[in-house]
Order: sequence, then C-alpha cells, then structure tokens
Amino acid sequence: MDKQKVKKILGKVGINPQSVREWISTLSIKSALNKRDIAMMEELRRIVPDLSEQFSRPFDNYNESIELKMRAQHVFQCKLMLRAIEPDLERYRNTKMTVVDIGDSAGTHMHYLEELSRQKNKLDIDALSVNLDSRAVDKIKSKGRKALLCRAEELDLDEDIALYTTFEMVEHLHNPAIFFYRLAKNGSANRMVVTVPFMRKSRVGMYFLRGHSQQINFAEDEHIFELNPDDWSLLMLHAGWRVVESHTYFQYPHKIPLLGSILAWYWRNTDFEGFWGAILEKDMTYANLYQDWED
Repeated sequence: MDKQKVKKILGKVGINPQSVREWISTLSIKSALNKRDIAMMEELRRIVPDLSEQFSRPFDNYNESIELKMRAQHVFQCKLMLRAIEPDLERYRNTKMTVVDIGDSAGTHMHYLEELSRQKNKLDIDALSVNLDSRAVDKIKSKGRKALLCRAEELDLDEDIALYTTFEMVEHLHNPAIFFYRLAKNGSANRMVVTVPFMRKSRVGMYFLRGHSQQINFAEDEHIFELNPDDWSLLMLHAGWRVVESHTYFQYPHKIPLLGSILAWYWRNTDFEGFWGAILEKDMTYANLYQDWED
C-alpha cells in the first residue's frame, strides 16, 4: 500500500491524515530516543534554534512534529560526524580541520560540527558547504558561512580536506557511483560520512513520475536510487570507498516486537523506517580494477 492510498483510506472515515500522522510520528520518534539522544537534541537546539529554513524550498506547514523528526535525524548524523573525526583529533589539535558538506542546504550540520567539536574536543573546524542550488548557497552565505555553487559530481577542490560529509544526498543523484569515484580519485580526504534513507529492499524512487505529476521539480525533490545498506556498500566499494563503520537509526522503537512491526509498516508507507549511515575510508582496490570509468 503506498502513501496516497493510506491518505485516502483515512480521509474516507473522516480522519485528518496529517493530524494522525503527526501524532503517531511524534510518539514513535520520542519512543525511539534514549536519554543521551534527547540530551544531544537539546544541545543541537541551542546551537541552531530554528530549522524552518533547513531546505532550499520553504516548508508548507513547519511545526513541532517536523522539527522533532529533523532534530532526531540530526542527532544521528552528528554522532556519526563526531565518530569520524576521532582518529584525526591529535593531527589537527593545533590547526583547523577542513570539512566539506556536499549537498548542504542550510549550513546547519557544519554549524553543529563546529560548535560540538569546539566544546568536546577543543578542535577548530573550517567548514565549506556545497550545493547545486543557488538558493541554498545564497542562504548559507547570508549567514556568514562559506558555500560553493557546484554539482556534487563535479566537485574538485585542491585544499587539504580531512572529511567529506553528505546527508540524504546521494539518493538524489543520477549516477552516485561517479560521484563517489571522482571524490576518491581526485579528492584529498580519506574519510567520508554518508547517510541515506534506510531500505530493506533496493528500488528506484522517481515519485513524481510514478504519480504522473506534471509539476516542475528539482534534484532536492526527487529520489533516483533508494538502495539497501548492502547495495550501497557494494556500490561505494566499487567506486573507491570502503565502509568501516555503519549504523541505522529507526524512527520507532524497533526492539519492541509487536509495536515495532506495526510502526515499521507505518513508516514504510508514510516516509522511511529510518536512516542508514556509514563512515567510509578511501580504498581504490576495486575501483582501479574497473577500466571503463566515465572520466
């Protein structure tokens, strides 16, 4: 059953689908968080109090439920970033660490990382945000932050970079393998953090096309490939990156058998069960064996 069918069924029995969805989502996410997650969420709220401009296009109905959903996801992503920089803390103790966030729409994650690293590790982060949407780049620059207008697949930076990050971006690319390969081949960073929607079975997204929509849409709006963790890991290794650590954040208490199964069904039919994240290290072993890269 797809999302539209669920909405129609609720509408027929006189229930406001949006209100029900917000109520279930809020309870589900709160039940999935532990005390440390909640503490970190409050810390992130202090750093960036307002998420209403998180995406290039404005929200139609920004509210507490949407804020909670994003904030919980940000906690998961920030924990991955902090884990990824741990091996380099001593190396960058007396100099700035350059981190590039590819597909950044608001500068939020880099602001988080700067503040958290300063507080927890006394580490200075020199952050750069990259996006192909001029609206996102202008917004980030208006906050006094560094941003570059560039397609992810065409990014080519000469500076010494410690870490690449990209959050829910690669599923929007027509050719994610090329993106990973070019970064591995030409980029200076040996480590990368990636998060994507969690899928049990890989599939092609194309939601606008599936819905026969005639609406103009942009890269931020459309998913191309939604792969499961095994398939993403395989594609990344083919393209020069090896998964060294991975975690899944579920948007529901997945360890509670019956309730977990019901909420898993709910999330699969209204959004995503959760998000899969990985810390990658450059490994060109298999990428170098493939002789027909599109370079």
